[in-house]
Amino acid sequence: MDILFSTELQSLYENRVTNLDKQQLIPEDIIAIVDELSSRDIVNKTVIGHSFSGQALNCLSLGFGPTTVVMWTQMHGDESTATAAVLDIIHLLSAKLVTSINADWQSLLTIHIIPMLNPDGAQVGTRENAQGIDINRDAMALQTPEGRALDKLVTETQPHFAFNLHDQHDYYRCGTDGKSSTLAFLAPAFNAKKTIDPARQKAMALIAELQLQAKPFLPDNIARYDDEYSARSFGDKIAERGISTILIESGHYPNDPNRQVARSINVFTLLHALDMLCDEASWTDDKTIKELEERYWQIPENREYQLCDLLIKNLGFANNSFTTDIAVRKYDRFEKSFFVADIGDLHEHYGLETIEASGYLYDPGRSYLLSEEICLTNESYVALLKSGFSHFVGDPLLIDNHSDYTVIENPKYWHDDLKMMKGVIPAGFLCKHGERKFAFIMGELVAL
Repeated sequence: MDILFSTELQSLYENRVTNLDKQQLIPEDIIAIVDELSSRDIVNKTVIGHSFSGQALNCLSLGFGPTTVVMWTQMHGDESTATAAVLDIIHLLSAKLVTSINADWQSLLTIHIIPMLNPDGAQVGTRENAQGIDINRDAMALQTPEGRALDKLVTETQPHFAFNLHDQHDYYRCGTDGKSSTLAFLAPAFNAKKTIDPARQKAMALIAELQLQAKPFLPDNIARYDDEYSARSFGDKIAERGISTILIESGHYPNDPNRQVARSINVFTLLHALDMLCDEASWTDDKTIKELEERYWQIPENREYQLCDLLIKNLGFANNSFTTDIAVRKYDRFEKSFFVADIGDLHEHYGLETIEASGYLYDPGRSYLLSEEICLTNESYVALLKSGFSHFVGDPLLIDNHSDYTVIENPKYWHDDLKMMKGVIPAGFLCKHGERKFAFIMGELVAL
């Protein structure tokens, strides 16, 4: 984690809760941690409801001060980065391992944290709950027990600040360049006119200061999320009540599939947010809050797509009669399955990895017919690739893959050396001077 160069951030990372470095957290991952945290003197656990399948919805509370804060995570079951972050925060505060927050925070703040609002979805890795409903589109109808529990907590506690913590997919970029959006903030609109009332202005000001605090660690990876109004979304509906609401979306950082960078920066920014809320008067005077609001709008926009896992530029086809660019993306960030997302002039696109392929020709390769069991090692698989076999057809159970490379079995669609097809599994070879130089397997180029 090359960003961890500050003493404070290093300390937060080293003192994090263990065993949460995973792409996806399920209820079993956090139950014992929640129980242990709730046994500490300053932490109180309340069951605020139950999921559709009957799992307890826990809320951990700290402090007894006049400013009330509510945080919730994993409203979407497959978005768990902030779940680890809020458990880190509870651990750090209750163990007195934080020096960056006002020493009197307990008498100044009351904090309520739901560490996993959608345990049913988390259990199976889905965005929706066990009803098949997106909880974050249920703020009006309240047909989900999870949505009703959150609504009740907000109604009963009447928070001054609400933190809505999510994950976004890997293909959001920060502004107009190709850098991934590792963290995206938003002070959501509460009507179609996108009116800025005092509560929303306060959220904007807080975000601007948090972005400034985190920018040394992520100079090109912090963005501002789109503020299109959604009446069905909880953040927008809560903001409508005059509550300063802050959305934080955790995203991709290079070579960090488990999003531990986003987790660490979440911890850092949320702790600084709590510190600011301890002394609200210091940044909410008319002059300061206006300056911070202006700075909020200067945060680069969170731009969706035009970003891919692998971008191959200027690859030749049909005996070099034309060249084109190829964008490859994952079907899902939890899987290693890739597809060709776009073809053509992609000069406005960016890749998490970019290959300049000028001078190379594409060869789709040929099928290896499975007639008997085959054991694949790195050496034997590379030998097959060098022979021009790009994929296997037949019974996939005959393949015993011990190599480090992905195997493509019985592709539904294929293509030829005249063109690449959008939507297919990428496979084939990059050739130069009649020799296969690279195998193009799924989203990976293997040097031959």
